[in-house]
Amino acid sequence: MPLYNWVKIGEGKLEYCRKDLNVGSGFQDYKCYERIMDGYIKEFGLMKLQKRIYAVMKKKAIHELNYVLTMDRFELTMAEMELAKLNLMMSNNGSDTTIEQVLVHISKWMGTWINAKTISVREYFNLVKEFERANKK
Repeated sequence: MPLYNWVKIGEGKLEYCRKDLNVGSGFQDYKCYERIMDGYIKEFGLMKLQKRIYAVMKKKAIHELNYVLTMDRFELTMAEMELAKLNLMMSNNGSDTTIEQVLVHISKWMGTWINAKTISVREYFNLVKEFERANKK
């Protein structure tokens, strides 16, 4: 899958799972998205940001459940605080760097331009891993 499509899927446009944008349905897009994400997680695992997001979502859900059980307004306040944390984490994706900006840096590092429509997601993540490893030294 081209990286360009991966970015569009990340923006919620699941029709970019398709090979032909004019063929398919929303249900098929969702099923394809699930297979793609399962494969991604199986190969690369969850990123640190994703783990933190899931932990905050879990805390929020626990506070909401406790509120329903006890009707204690403190639990509702805590759930709202977790929601604020979650919104902050998701608003900038954990950093201020976009995939396009990362591509620019990797392109400079490699000395050749990388096109988001031609590079695959697997190639992109492998390049990011190598770029990070090279810059840790």
